[in-house]
Amino acid sequence: MKMLRLPFLLAWFALCSTAFAQVGQIPNIAQLQPAPSGAGSCTGGSRTTSGGGGNTIITFTSSGTLACPSSFFAQVLVVAGGGGGSGTSASGGGAGGYCTTEGTPTCGLGSSFTVPSGSTTVTVGAGGAGGSASAGSTGSASVLSTITANGGGGGGNLSTSTSPGGGSGGGCGANNGGACTGGAGSQGNKGGNAVLANDSAPFPAAGGGGAGAAGGPNGSTIIAGSGGTGVSNSITGTAVTYAGGGAATCYTTTGCTFGSAGSGGGGTAGASTGGPGTANTGGGGGGGGNGYLGGAGGSGVVIISCTTGQC
Repeated sequence: MKMLRLPFLLAWFALCSTAFAQVGQIPNIAQLQPAPSGAGSCTGGSRTTSGGGGNTIITFTSSGTLACPSSFFAQVLVVAGGGGGSGTSASGGGAGGYCTTEGTPTCGLGSSFTVPSGSTTVTVGAGGAGGSASAGSTGSASVLSTITANGGGGGGNLSTSTSPGGGSGGGCGANNGGACTGGAGSQGNKGGNAVLANDSAPFPAAGGGGAGAAGGPNGSTIIAGSGGTGVSNSITGTAVTYAGGGAATCYTTTGCTFGSAGSGGGGTAGASTGGPGTANTGGGGGGGGNGYLGGAGGSGVVIISCTTGQC
């Protein structure tokens, strides 16, 4: 009986050897497992790496489409367009809303975000236009999937009791007779107040709010408010500061001490036209002089970071 088994075993071995030779290799069990979530490359945006190539960074500096074969976990940063500053009323615009999972999460996000599979429209918000003897325009929202960063509030107009709110709020305009409360910040900080006691020539205005701090008030009868500071973020592998508020000047710029622009792209105050917020930071626009425009807000940005190979 044992002798009958040997020819059978030899034939079975020969058959298996032929099959493996046709395939080219003995199957690897790992090759039979399902592909991990996120396997494959997304398209859309510009791609770089950080961490020695260990992380892939996808950046949208303008609106576009992100197309991915499957979902994946990522770090994200979504910043909206900053608000425009105001000329004549001299106020600084608020920074765009600042939403991130990196560092200290904001906007109700956790320590990571699931980017969905398929095609996702990515919106990068434009900065608001500067105003002249009117409030600056509110910046436009930036959107990634379920994350919406709100545009920054424009710098406030003359003689108003409140300035526009937004991601961060706009600063109060020169008031010529009344106090003002800076605009509220929904994803950042409020704009600077205008203090009634300081409302005399040259009539200083207040700075726009930033992601890291509120805009500065009119500090005295001759000192205009500074823009609120932004927040440093290292999602790209390098620390960059985003979402600073725009600086304010005075209704009459002679004898006025201008406020400082908020770190993170806030626009400078001007004796003529206010300085613009820096593109792709969401910085608020700076206040402008009497008869001139305030600076436009800076555009926003959307950044996604994943483990290389996952997106």
